[in-house]
Amino acid sequence: MDQETLARMLSRFYLFAELKPEQIERLVAETRKVDAPRGTMIFDRGTQAHGFYLLLDGQVKLGVVSPQGGEKVIDLINPGGSFGEAALFMESPFPVFAQAITDSRMLLFSKNAIFNLLDNDPTVARRMLAGLSVRMHQLIRDIEMLSLQTCTQRLINYLLQISLGSPDPTNIRLPANKSTIASMLNITPETLSRIMLKLQNAELIDVHGKEIAITDVENLRNYDFAS
Repeated sequence: MDQETLARMLSRFYLFAELKPEQIERLVAETRKVDAPRGTMIFDRGTQAHGFYLLLDGQVKLGVVSPQGGEKVIDLINPGGSFGEAALFMESPFPVFAQAITDSRMLLFSKNAIFNLLDNDPTVARRMLAGLSVRMHQLIRDIEMLSLQTCTQRLINYLLQISLGSPDPTNIRLPANKSTIASMLNITPETLSRIMLKLQNAELIDVHGKEIAITDVENLRNYDFAS
């Protein structure tokens, strides 16, 4: 990727969208490309934040491991998504681990590059805060979903969310295996399978591995959770 292409990409990224061209150029000069083959641990929970990442290709999961050794997936990062910002700006350790699920490529924005940019132009902080606020509201919605919704509601809303970004909203592909999806939705894999079977028997979806056809979008959205 040449520097001109990289500059255009950074100018579209939510944290940098309001930056001046010369500020983008400074970031481009200090941005490092990172290749992470499948299974690579990009960073561990508890390690000091050294920068944050923007995913170009592949998929990365963020998660924690319980004292008993169980893994809880917090989020799945797809191309165009970023991770590690909060820990960087708080100058704290990463609260989760990040691991490549598939062969992945990403950009690393170092702590020094970001902090130097902030120190040299106070207006940059306001522009970045606006972007972080959007991300914070998304996380609040995610927490609300996990704490207030039933297992069935979580899965239906997740499927509908995926469909919004699909070229064909009625035919979607799960971005990870069902165990990972279940962990992210805070349900067991067995419960996930039971809910999918229930929705399939209700003729709302048709499941073939990771491929899911939403056969009745409106009724899926208005599903009677008490049934």
